[in-house]
Amino acid sequence: MKYLFLLAAVAVVYFVLARNSPVTAVTEAVTASEAAPLTTGPREPARPAATSALKAPLDRTHAVLEQVRQRNGVGEF
Repeated sequence: MKYLFLLAAVAVVYFVLARNSPVTAVTEAVTASEAAPLTTGPREPARPAATSALKAPLDRTHAVLEQVRQRNGVGEF
């Protein structure tokens, strides 16, 4: 009998805490509005220069950093 009482008490506490959790409010806030897209449209991808296989990762890194500089503006990184 005491095990049934303990199980019922745990179930009641669980349901009380589950109803008071902020998860539903957060879920509603997240699904209420859609996030704005990061870009305004498709961009033409930069063509990689013809380089060796060893230098290609460095060239790609430099190209990505240049894209970040263009997106953030002059003087910012």
